[in-house]
Amino acid sequence: MKNKKEKEKYENSKAIMASYGMTQFFGQWITGSFGIFVFYFYEVEIGLPVFYAALAFILYSIWNAINDPLFGYLMDRLHMPWQRKWGVKRLPWIIIGAIPWLFSYVLIFLVPKAWYGTPTIVQNNLWAIFAWYLITLFIYDTLFTLWNVNTTAMYPDKFRGLNERRVATGIGTIIGMIGIVCSMIIPPWFVKKGVPESYQTMAWFSLIVGFALFFSMLPGINENKTLRERYRITREKLEAVEKEPFFKTTKRVIKDKTFMVKVIFFFGYQAAAALIQASAAYVVTFILDMETSSLTLMLGAMLLGAMISMPIWTIVSKKMNNNKKLEIIAGWTMFVTFIPLMFGLYLQYIGYIIALFAWGIGLGAQWFADPPAMGDVLDNVAIKLGRREDAVYYGWNAFFIRLGIAFQAITFAIVHSLTGFVEGSQTLAQLYANSPTPELARFGIIIHSAIVPALVVLVTIFIFWKWYDLTPEKVAENKKKLKELGI
Repeated sequence: MKNKKEKEKYENSKAIMASYGMTQFFGQWITGSFGIFVFYFYEVEIGLPVFYAALAFILYSIWNAINDPLFGYLMDRLHMPWQRKWGVKRLPWIIIGAIPWLFSYVLIFLVPKAWYGTPTIVQNNLWAIFAWYLITLFIYDTLFTLWNVNTTAMYPDKFRGLNERRVATGIGTIIGMIGIVCSMIIPPWFVKKGVPESYQTMAWFSLIVGFALFFSMLPGINENKTLRERYRITREKLEAVEKEPFFKTTKRVIKDKTFMVKVIFFFGYQAAAALIQASAAYVVTFILDMETSSLTLMLGAMLLGAMISMPIWTIVSKKMNNNKKLEIIAGWTMFVTFIPLMFGLYLQYIGYIIALFAWGIGLGAQWFADPPAMGDVLDNVAIKLGRREDAVYYGWNAFFIRLGIAFQAITFAIVHSLTGFVEGSQTLAQLYANSPTPELARFGIIIHSAIVPALVVLVTIFIFWKWYDLTPEKVAENKKKLKELGI
């Protein structure tokens, strides 16, 4: 028993946790710049009308939402030859998805040059641009889902203890935050306003760095003997019960109140983050009237806020020992730190740097609080079912998160249409020249970068506070039951 404990401790060392945390860096490195530039690239640089830009993004979001639970369902039910022969379950899928995903990101920006350049050329090639946009987004998201569902579903199996999850989450949160901010402060240096081809250079650079990041996460996602044994037990349990159809599984997931309340809360945080992320380039160009490279200090301040707050959230989490309360505090922190950003028209560059430093503290809190709480929820589900189906629930978790992307596109389309933002305006001077209501258009950017996301966070905080029922006592009881059940 002593040797077994020592072995498990070695297999889940902090070095392994850090390597597993690199999956967050890897994902955020691409998705961070994706969130900032893709919608902006097609609306502002290519000149695709906002209705078409939003429609493509909404259709992509619908597919994005559907394929996550579908892939989650399949990943827990498909027993591939490599699993039966070697016991590995998720690593091959991660490799199959991750490497092509990097290339798919580049593909998004490779719009043929003959299709854009003037409003007339864009109008003549409107549907060709739209099709390129939509198809490349579908390819990008399918590959992302394949690797992401498997990496996230590995977390509850790989890290079992409460303290172990907190340490792994703390390390992963710091690494992930570095990843998301690096994706926001480094790629912008390759982008030049009014030069659509510069986005291709940025994407190729992101791909090269992505390869290096992929190899750094391999030790953390390696499926050791302990993990393969857990997979074997789970597979045997699934084979012993009648295979549940996809739609029956869907009904069961949606009827789980605790899980649904948790994902609604997560949707609020993700939708808010997606809005402020996608708004960043608009803020720099049309509020501050600066080059894209100025994002470096702004988003670097956000990283600093998150990094400084991590030790604090770690201490608070251990002393509090209440994941529900920590989630609520994280939600309120994020809401409060949105307030200075609501006055963005009156903030200078330094003001935005300070405001984003504060917002980074709120974002860091959310990042830190979410994985342990989701682990609690999945433990609760495992006890109800008598087996683990983590990929299924992570897939549905991603379904509701992905709705945040559609929410972002719809918000942009409505706000830009109502406030007179004109697509193809690449600078503040062009916006003043093209828009009938330029000041209103600028205020619209404040609406979708601060006001709407703050309101979304506020509503989801209330829902979580009111109906989430996993108390510390129930979590501790569930841990005991899991040991008894051997899952």
